[in-house]
Amino acid sequence: MSGRSPTPAPETPAEAAYKLDRAVLRAIHTCQPVLFEGKQHHLRGMSTQVLGGGVSSVIYLMGDATPREPSEITFLEHAE
Repeated sequence: MSGRSPTPAPETPAEAAYKLDRAVLRAIHTCQPVLFEGKQHHLRGMSTQVLGGGVSSVIYLMGDATPREPSEITFLEHAE
């Protein structure tokens, strides 16, 4: 019997998108600041729609009505 752990399967694009959407929702509900274009912002909301076989998400920053892609923001590290 080997003491090695099985190598986890690589993350699929759908799993990565799901994790990002969960992080965005957590930031919205906890008022966690995020970085957009090097400046700190808070998220106002998130909108999703079904496109083809997947789900597309857009986010909105406080004070800005322009829809943004979740991949355009960076989450700040915070202590829990």
